[in-house]
Amino acid sequence: MKQIDYLNKDYLPQIFFDLNISRWDWVMPNKQKYLGNSLNDLYAAFRVNQLIYDWNKNSLQKEYTDKSIDVDRTFTRKLRQAFSFSITKSYLELLKAKRTVQIQEEAINQLKDHLKNAEALYSIGKVSNLDVIKAQVQIEVALDELAKAKNQLDIQKNNINVICGNALGESFDVVDNIDELWKEYSSKSFSVDELHNLLIAKHPDLENIRTQKELRSKEAELFNKEYYPNFYAFGITNVEDSKIPMDHFNWNVGVTVSYSLPFFKGSNFQEKVEQSKIRIDALQENEKAILQQLETNVKNNLVKLDDIKSRISGTQKIVKLAEESLTTANLKYNIGKGSSLDVLDAETVLTTAKLNLNQIVIDYLLTIAELNYNIGSDELPFNY
Repeated sequence: MKQIDYLNKDYLPQIFFDLNISRWDWVMPNKQKYLGNSLNDLYAAFRVNQLIYDWNKNSLQKEYTDKSIDVDRTFTRKLRQAFSFSITKSYLELLKAKRTVQIQEEAINQLKDHLKNAEALYSIGKVSNLDVIKAQVQIEVALDELAKAKNQLDIQKNNINVICGNALGESFDVVDNIDELWKEYSSKSFSVDELHNLLIAKHPDLENIRTQKELRSKEAELFNKEYYPNFYAFGITNVEDSKIPMDHFNWNVGVTVSYSLPFFKGSNFQEKVEQSKIRIDALQENEKAILQQLETNVKNNLVKLDDIKSRISGTQKIVKLAEESLTTANLKYNIGKGSSLDVLDAETVLTTAKLNLNQIVIDYLLTIAELNYNIGSDELPFNY
């Protein structure tokens, strides 16, 4: 913005003051009218220059500065885009870890119930001590998995706290709204054409390339206009004498044409124009490559969403069947018609199915977050 203020002042008049004190070896006849017989020459003048016409060079420079500011704005959007995705991913990973802890705790509680049943049956001689030992071993295995899950939960909490600038403190909790998010977004459909249009219009990488191309075009225009003359109006008032106080007041007004000849340094302008055109061609090729990659990413996201939707119902069914299997295995074991291994196997299958369902739901929401990132949005993908 300071640069624009500076360019705006180019249209203001320029005021100069000159004071020259010199001594001649000999005085020309026209100077003798001012200096008399003295060889001393005192000259003072005020000069005002006003730019009349510069072939819109100043306007182009302001447009160029505006576009340069747009580069910074686009970079800021890129940072917001990355931050939005990063915070969303960390949030979902945190909820995944939290649910994993809950699943492992549920599994341990169910195993402890089975252990109590095994100990009761063992005390009346209906089962061997091996059933008790198997249950104890399985509990220890589950406790080890729970410890790993809690460690992962602490890691994810630390990650999101760091992203938030450690503003959350050492101890905090998060609201688990995975079910609400799944309910809201699992039935949402996406249009490839609509996403493509959003990508082209909003993605900061493409916007940055477009801005860079405009900058290079403005550069070429500015370099071409260096061959055009500038027109100034001027007014001068001056006084010249050989002594103080000075006399011989005079003034004049007129028009000046300023032109940079295309020699030496001036000959570089055409080379700079060619360089700008080469950069524009390179930016266009880069734009095509980036657009192609982004379109591929978006299509891959949509394929992944369809894949998860096709698997989610099967995984939900597996969880329901695993719960029924565990209930049946416990009932049969308690009446002496089932084995401890059936119960332990059923519990393992149920825990695995719940973990798989948790992973699939989180993967779906993460894919939506990636899709939001790939189309260039710098807003959060979910209404938390």
